[in-house]
Amino acid sequence: MVRLLPFLALLLAASASAQVVVPDTAQAGTPAVADTLAAPTDSLTSPPASVVPRTDTGAAPDTVETPAPPIALPVPRAPAAEGGLDRAVRYIATDSLRVTLAPRGGAEPDGPGDVVSLFGNVQTEYEGAQISAGRVDYESAREVLRASGVPSDSGEVGIPQFQGEEGQFSGREVVYNLRTRRGRVTGARTQIEDGYLLGGILKQQDAHVVFAQDAAYTTCDLDHPHYAVEAGRIKVVDGERVFTGPVQLKLLGVPMPLILPFGYFPAAEGRRSGPLPFRYGRDSAYGIFLDDVGWYWAISDYLDAQLTGKVGTQGSFQLDGQFRYNKRYAYSGQVGLQYGRIVTGEPTDPNYAPRTPVGLRWSHNQSFPAGQRLTASVNLQSVSQRLASDNVSDQLQASTSSSVSYAQQWPSVGRSLNASVQAFQDFANNRTTATLPQVSFSQQRRFPFRSGRDDRWYEKISFSYTANAQNAFAYQPLSDSTGVSALDALFSPSAFAEATCADPDDRACDTRRFDYQVVQTVPINASFSVPRYNLTFGPTLTFTETWADEAVVQTFESELNRVVTTSDPGFTPVRRFALSASASTELYGTFPIRIGALDGIRHTVTPQASLSFEPDYAAFGFVKEVQVDSTNRTRRYAIHPTIPTDPTRALNLSVQNTFVGRTVRVDSTGEERSQTNQLLSLSLSGGYNFAAEQQPIRPVSARFTTTAYGFNASGSANFSAYAVDTLATASPVTYFETNGRPLRLTNSNVQISRTFQSARRSGATDVRPVYSPPLPGDPYDPSSILPRSAAVGYVDYSAPWSVALGITINRTAPTAVSDGRTLATLDVSQFNTRLTQNWSLTGSTGVDLTSMEITTTRLGLRRDLHCWELAINWQPIGVTKLFAVSLYVKSGFLRDFLRLDVPNSTVRTGGFGSGGGLGF
Repeated sequence: MVRLLPFLALLLAASASAQVVVPDTAQAGTPAVADTLAAPTDSLTSPPASVVPRTDTGAAPDTVETPAPPIALPVPRAPAAEGGLDRAVRYIATDSLRVTLAPRGGAEPDGPGDVVSLFGNVQTEYEGAQISAGRVDYESAREVLRASGVPSDSGEVGIPQFQGEEGQFSGREVVYNLRTRRGRVTGARTQIEDGYLLGGILKQQDAHVVFAQDAAYTTCDLDHPHYAVEAGRIKVVDGERVFTGPVQLKLLGVPMPLILPFGYFPAAEGRRSGPLPFRYGRDSAYGIFLDDVGWYWAISDYLDAQLTGKVGTQGSFQLDGQFRYNKRYAYSGQVGLQYGRIVTGEPTDPNYAPRTPVGLRWSHNQSFPAGQRLTASVNLQSVSQRLASDNVSDQLQASTSSSVSYAQQWPSVGRSLNASVQAFQDFANNRTTATLPQVSFSQQRRFPFRSGRDDRWYEKISFSYTANAQNAFAYQPLSDSTGVSALDALFSPSAFAEATCADPDDRACDTRRFDYQVVQTVPINASFSVPRYNLTFGPTLTFTETWADEAVVQTFESELNRVVTTSDPGFTPVRRFALSASASTELYGTFPIRIGALDGIRHTVTPQASLSFEPDYAAFGFVKEVQVDSTNRTRRYAIHPTIPTDPTRALNLSVQNTFVGRTVRVDSTGEERSQTNQLLSLSLSGGYNFAAEQQPIRPVSARFTTTAYGFNASGSANFSAYAVDTLATASPVTYFETNGRPLRLTNSNVQISRTFQSARRSGATDVRPVYSPPLPGDPYDPSSILPRSAAVGYVDYSAPWSVALGITINRTAPTAVSDGRTLATLDVSQFNTRLTQNWSLTGSTGVDLTSMEITTTRLGLRRDLHCWELAINWQPIGVTKLFAVSLYVKSGFLRDFLRLDVPNSTVRTGGFGSGGGLGF
């Protein structure tokens, strides 16, 4: 004991710290050791002693073991040694403390010096660095903490764990230098985001850089991972980027022939600049090609860009550049440009004509503090760009639309202003329409006579105002061979006339490019109620004025024996007056039906009637007559398309009946709980126009919806009170006069759907995303510009199977020139089943019940391989047939590097292609 006290004073003086720390969490009966290493102090809290000095002499060190509860021992104060530590090393141990003294006189210069050993769930902390292990040794001469496990009958326990600013590590041994704050881990394993770094030796250079020797990187969390990328040297920077020397892929410990001279992995999810994974394949337009070759550039926290390309051996190429921007609560959007050259055939072929696909896509959303908002959704494509796309949805797309709009609101006064530019491309009919621009202004409903009492009839009168001004452009060339694009026709009157008129001098040929129009609408209405009869009544007067830049003129050309329609340019105002009044009420009834949990049904009948009136606009000069043939037969026409040619004095009737059921259930506590659900909704509507000279009875329509017993069903039917003539057009003769029936069915449809699934097991739902390469037909996703970055679906592993079924029946009535047609389809819109613990099957299909043919069918078989996933996608029936097998790592960022896709070709070939690709 006499020898021990000077040693303790010397040890604490050499460590330069201030005071012993005893944790407050020590429990009675729990052996614990708590102290500071390398701390000059006046007293030392340590276990008492059963101190047994060694009896041997010479070079052998002295060992002191102290297994008992802590007791404060007085220790002489010693001065701090030169070069000591700046702060105290805090520690907790639950078993024992052992002090091993270095031999006197014969100590090695580079030896460990005196060693303090802690045993049993040891936890040490020094300036943010924490080490926990079964055993920790402090080497005073080297100022090093050495942590290791403790052997036991069941294996090694207390695996060393290190945690600091640079991350968390574990391994067979952890060595940490307290002065340089550098560490080394042998047999290391550390997690970096969703990956793991396994190293023979890990050495920390500073708080940002970690080196590893004879290490491997994997995203598999098993002790013996299914795969790993092994390298002799690895460098990890900020726990986000992994750089390696020569690397080799190993699957189940078996070396693969894939060896690269160096490697780089983004070890954290997020945006990182760098090259993009590419694929290769073969098709008829490109030959052997490389696709998705490009670079992703993370410009800043608000901007990024990507440039990809596809190039083939036949001279075809395509470039796709995309630029994204996003600032929270301010603006977001992206711009995409596509340009390429598609070469099919040889220059000596008679139909040799290289195509130049061009496309522009722009989306933008921006809000301003003063209530303004700017939005844009632009999708402009050439026909060749649509056909050159690898996406089947783009190839089958019949039209595109684009718009750019600006909105300003004044909520305090209820006003708003909108300005927009819109364009529409119809590829099927080769027609382009646009509004350049369209401006609208609206004033919300105001009550000019309201004084605050709201008990006078005139105080319920309100009005609103809407103005809409637009400049319309419509272009449809006579044929595709004119060579005049819509853009040329927009800016050139001669090009427009050349493409749209066979003879521009023909009077019947319309060579006007633009159609200007301003429409102003002022509705004046009121709403009155009669509570005694549950009646609501509302009259409405609507005034509409339209300003146009021309008037329609129709004349009969006797030489041609036909009517020629021309236009009279000049300012043309037309006005409409519409007066209507509607009344509605509600009637209630109940059915005391009790079946199971059903405790009665209530139905609500809502009848509604309305009267509408419009004058004969011939009295105002807006409707005129024109001779149509040599017999002096005439017809009426309007000088503007918005004016009706006949007056209106119509009565419209409708009735809706809604059935609601009440269910009552008793829970486990005996309390009754009731719930109401809509069972069925029926509606019927029709009308009669007293001013119409022909066909005054308006079409009758009936509809129903129901959600009873898990089924969703809806249907509608349209009827006409008139027969059809030999040309299949409605005649003035009623259907009752010709057939003896009041109404003729024109068309009807019924839709029934329901989702079936097996009973769920108790416990948490396990929903794991299923990733796969992009399938043909996937829509363009403007929110993501990274390839293969979206989940194609989710498999619910807690439900062994589920299937969504739907039946659709459409009926068209027969006419004199065509037979009636019934179309019926059975759709299995989505089904999935869990075949085994790791196998799942998903897909969709359908059956055309009319022709008894199977519609487009897709099947997906997936195998969960822990850190890998196998996906087999098969489309045996449909416009495009496909069979593809993909094996890929489920990790979000390595999924693009470690994957095998077979076949790896575009879907235009409709076959298997040749070859696959392994990206790394």
